[in-house]
Amino acid sequence: MKKKLCLQDVSGISEIDLSERLRAITGWKNGKTEEREQWFDLDGEEVVLRCRETELLPVAKSSELRLFAREGIIITATKLLPLRELTIVYTSKEVTKLNALVEKLCCRMSLILAEPDLEQRLAQESGTYNFMKLPVYKKGDLQAMAVCHLPWQLYVVSKAWQQFLQRPEEKLFVRQLRVKLRRLRSTLSFFKPVLQRNSCAAWQNALRQQGELLSRLRELDVALMTCEKIRLQAAASSGKLTVPEQVETLLQKLRGEELDACLRKADLSVVTKTLAQLNVWLHERPLAPNLADKKIRKFIGKRLCEWSQKLENIDRKYPDFHNMLELHQIRIKVKRFRYALQTLPEVPRDSNLLRRLKRLQDMLGFLHDDFINAKLVQCFLEDSGNVELRYEAGLFAGWERAKAEAAVELLPQLWEDFCGALSSWRKENL
Repeated sequence: MKKKLCLQDVSGISEIDLSERLRAITGWKNGKTEEREQWFDLDGEEVVLRCRETELLPVAKSSELRLFAREGIIITATKLLPLRELTIVYTSKEVTKLNALVEKLCCRMSLILAEPDLEQRLAQESGTYNFMKLPVYKKGDLQAMAVCHLPWQLYVVSKAWQQFLQRPEEKLFVRQLRVKLRRLRSTLSFFKPVLQRNSCAAWQNALRQQGELLSRLRELDVALMTCEKIRLQAAASSGKLTVPEQVETLLQKLRGEELDACLRKADLSVVTKTLAQLNVWLHERPLAPNLADKKIRKFIGKRLCEWSQKLENIDRKYPDFHNMLELHQIRIKVKRFRYALQTLPEVPRDSNLLRRLKRLQDMLGFLHDDFINAKLVQCFLEDSGNVELRYEAGLFAGWERAKAEAAVELLPQLWEDFCGALSSWRKENL
């Protein structure tokens, strides 16, 4: 069975013919070239693809790999989108050669992973994608998870890495990339019991490392946002609150240093190669033995029951809302459960449960950020000989502490509300 892997060229170079570029890198020879025009409907909107497609053939006649270069434009009612991408057609027996080819291409070009089917890709980007309508999903077995639930998240993560590396100064891109990585990891964790154990653990570790690369940067961004909140409150208080300007200046300096360190370690070629290899693994045989015929909806229902039960068990022993380490573990469980509810289309939607989940998660997130901020400024208090900086750091910590104490007061009620909504949802749907 032939499969496809698509990579977009995001170098911004359009003067060099893509097929010639690929031929120079691979040493492959040009096959046929043809002009293509494709029309399709996207949620009631007419979309036109116009491109030149060139086939490249490997020198080894025994190889079944094929490489297609496409350059052109996508025309919608409101905009023109450039198209510059390559698609590798492969079979299962040539996965090793495929991975070697991907590595060679990623080392020489700026590439990101993309959905091979253009119509599906545009639907994903517009938010109208529904993989439950795909023929492969309608079989209803667990293999659908590997080719439907996870791949589109890989494409989202790959795009987010490109956005961050192109504009690393934008704090929003750091946050979005981390969220998308966590969502992908959460989905992989959700399906972990039916995946090959060793391979799944390796992929989870690879994705965790990508997220950890950004963790310190995000912590500094959160602290800087706290400085901005204090600044706004100080303005509203007519000067009764001191703005921690030296703390903010130091945090900006630390962010610059951390960003430089992050950019030295972050390599788009490595990221894309990793995500492409994970995508190939998902389309091969990722399932544990004897599970191929198991039904996906039955598994999802059972897994949701397990995850929700763990949350209910927390309610029975009742959490210590003043223990930040315990609250962090609860936050992780709550976040994973929310991702599952939002990501899996098979899960019955409940606006009441999702609303209470978000409120609880936001509050737990705020307390976690406060905990991290406190650890950051503690370094200023201990290590700095600057009296004024130490004074501002103390004010910063005090402002954070007051906000945290107020938040902790609200937690028990938010927790009770969530647990009540969760119990009702379980009775109705599981």
